[in-house]
Amino acid sequence: MINQQRVMGCALLMGGLMLVATPVLADEISGTLDGEPKEWHVVTHSQGSTANFSEMMPGIMNVTVQGHREPRFETQGTLSISFIVMSGDAGDASVSYFPESGILPHYGTEQDVPIDIELLDVDGDTGRVKGRVATSLAYVASMSDDYDHSNTMDVDVSFDVTLVREEY
Repeated sequence: MINQQRVMGCALLMGGLMLVATPVLADEISGTLDGEPKEWHVVTHSQGSTANFSEMMPGIMNVTVQGHREPRFETQGTLSISFIVMSGDAGDASVSYFPESGILPHYGTEQDVPIDIELLDVDGDTGRVKGRVATSLAYVASMSDDYDHSNTMDVDVSFDVTLVREEY
C-alpha cells in the first residue's frame, strides 16, 4: 500500500523540481547525516523558496524546510523536513533524505517524529522558523516497498530559515 506521507513528500519535492532554479538567497541547515557533518542550503528564487509555508485552512498551515547540497536546486543530497502547525503549535515532522538524483530510492521517517521548534513567526507572506530534529531514517527503494529498517541513516540537524508563503 502506498504510504500517504511518502506520496506527500515526493509531491513536495517534485513541485520544487518544476521551479526555476536561479537562487537569489540561500539559508543554511546544518548538522550530521550518518555521523558526518553536513550543510544544506535553502534556495530562494523568483517563484518562491524551498523553505515555505502554506495555509491549509484558517489556523492550520503546512511548513516545509527543504535543503540542498549547493545553493541551487537539485534532488541529489536534498533533505526535506515537513510539519503541520495547528493554532500556533507545531506537530511532529516527516523527514526525508534523497541520496540520488531521483525521488526514489530515499531515506525517510515511516511515522512522524518529534521536532523541537524554538521559534516560529509568520507575518503575512513571510516567516521564520528555528528548530532541530534528530531521528533515524529508513531506506525506501520504491513506492511499493516497505521501509527497510535494516538500512538506516541517522540525521541530527538544526535550522534557522526564512519562510515564504506558497499558494496552491
